[in-house]
Parts: sequence; structure tokens; C-alpha cells
Amino acid sequence: MCLRLHNVIQLNSLGWVRFAATYSKDTPRLKNELFSHAAPVSLTYKKTKSDEWTKMSHNGLINGYLQLSKHRLSLLIASTAAGGYMVAPGYIDAKTFAACTLGTMLMSASANACNHLLEAPYDAQMKRTQSRVLVVHRFTPLHALTFAGITSITGTAILWAGCNPLTAALGALNLGLYAGVYTPLKRYHIGCTWAGAIVGAIPPLMGYAALTGTLDPAAFVLATILYSWQFPHFNGLSWNLRGDYSRAGYRVMCVTDEGICRRTTIRHSLALLGLCSVAAPLTHLTSLNFAFLSIPLNAAMIYLSYSFYKNPDAKTSRNLFRYSLLYLPLIMILMVISSRGTSNVSFYNFCYTLAGSKTKPNPFT
Repeated sequence: MCLRLHNVIQLNSLGWVRFAATYSKDTPRLKNELFSHAAPVSLTYKKTKSDEWTKMSHNGLINGYLQLSKHRLSLLIASTAAGGYMVAPGYIDAKTFAACTLGTMLMSASANACNHLLEAPYDAQMKRTQSRVLVVHRFTPLHALTFAGITSITGTAILWAGCNPLTAALGALNLGLYAGVYTPLKRYHIGCTWAGAIVGAIPPLMGYAALTGTLDPAAFVLATILYSWQFPHFNGLSWNLRGDYSRAGYRVMCVTDEGICRRTTIRHSLALLGLCSVAAPLTHLTSLNFAFLSIPLNAAMIYLSYSFYKNPDAKTSRNLFRYSLLYLPLIMILMVISSRGTSNVSFYNFCYTLAGSKTKPNPFT
């Protein structure tokens, strides 16, 4: 039973050449060696005028920039950096916390703009990305590149001045990994999924480094928790998008090898249990209470991952993905509480500052 892959060049209404893949009905799964690496060709008959963006409304520009930055994803990434800052040992400073969060968000916005720029021809072939700003020619590539440059420079400066050079270096490294390694690798090798997981594990390191100025074993345990979380998260998301990914020629795990996708999901769900219940307390990332309090969250992740492993379909993958979105903030909050505790003066005063009070009474003295 062999896969018959045909690259059919089609011109779609957005002005991009589309490479449509058709498969035989007896295809068991997509094979690595049969994917084409040929890049779709951009046509210019619907070329955007360089000043067209100046005619957009104020709200239109804001919405365009938000889409270019993938603002929801950037907020999620910034929240993991904020969580890393809160978990780290040391006195919590509101200004440093704000600089870390804002700087990380800007670096993420820059990386996402680069992603838009590099993947526009492929985004035009996927249903869920056909309305992106570069695909529909709302912004020019130069406009997107300028946005990416401004946000990256500003983000790096904020991280350097407001936190420390180590945090800024980690932010610059992550931008390079995302735009220079992960994004192009998606077209050529299944390893892109692991590269993307590394990218997602660095923001909490940035938060940790912003407070401590260094990285220790506890910081890497925190990063590894985020690393392992991304496999059930991304595999649950991507499973129902396999058609889109294959049309664009992306060699992500769910497309190139379904077996690896399922096994990796359950393995990293089990790894989360070990990281939270053993590694985190041993490295003093959290208290021993976290080892027990995190068990229900990890048990649910393992159960949903096992359901996906045994019966990978739209329902099990969707349930896994949705739970992963709930799992991340809950486990981060639990880590903060377990590492700081309600009797931690620094934590209490920080929360009091966020509440807008000018004084910081300490009820524990």
C-alpha cells in the first residue's frame, strides 16, 4: 500500500501558487520520504502598494499589528515568563517584573511577525491561516519586517535595562531559534517539533533569570516542565489540522509519523508527573507540598494523553488540547504558591503593590 503524492499547482484567489496534495484512499499515513521540499512561489499580480497601510483606519492598523504579533500566543508566552519570575527565589520587584513581562511579550511579537513573513506562501494554503495580514496583502513584507525589527530592539532593550543582560541574551537567543531554526525546519524535518518545544521552554528561564540573575538546576527543571507540556499541547492541537499541515508541506510530527506523535504525547505526560512530584521538590523549585498537590493535574493529563494514544481522533485530541490550556496556568499558580507560600513577605508586598496601595503593611510581623 503506497502513498501516491501529486503536486498540483493551483492559483488561488489570494495571489499565491498552491501546491495541492492528493492521496490515494488506501494511504495508511504520510511517509517522511515522500514529502516535497519545493517552496510555493509568490505571485505579484495582486501586489500591495507600499502606502496602502497608511489608508487603513486606526482600528484596522491596531488589529493588523495584533494579528501580526499573534497577541494571544504572545500573552501566553509572557505569562510563562511571569510565572518563572514569581517562582524564582528572591525579593520580587514590581518594576523588574513588569520589564520582564513586557520585554518577553515584545520579543514574542517580533518572532511571530518573522513567522508571518517567512510562512506567508504556506499560510495561503491552509484554511486556518488564509486570512493572515500578509496573505491577504493588508501589510507589505517590508512593513512586517520593520515591525519585527522595532519590537525586537525595544524588547531586548527593556530586558537589558529593566532586568539584566542574561535575560536579554535569552530573549535574543529565543528569537533566533524561533525564526532561524524552528520556522524553516518545519518544512524539512520532523525534529521541528522538538525545536519548537525548546523555544517554548526558554521564556520561564527568562523570568527566573530576571529575578536571580543566574540559572541553576531549579530553573532548568522549570524549563523542562514547560518543554514536556508542549508535546501533549501541540500534538492535541495539530492532530485535527493534519490536512492543512500536509497541504503546506510541513513535516510536523502528526503528519510525518502518527505513531511517534502518539507515543511522544504519552511519554511527556508521564514525564510531567516525575518532574512535578520528584524533580521540582528535590531542586527546591517548590516545596514538598507541590509534589502531592500537582498529582491530580498530572493524572488528568496522563489520562487524556492515554485516551489520545489508544484512540487518536478528533474528540480525544480536542479534549487533550483544551485541557493543556487549563493545565498550564493551574500548574504555574500552584508552583508559585508552593514556592512562595502565603506567609512570604516579598510575595505579599508584591501583590499589595499590584493592588494599587501606596503602603505595604506586613501582617506577619
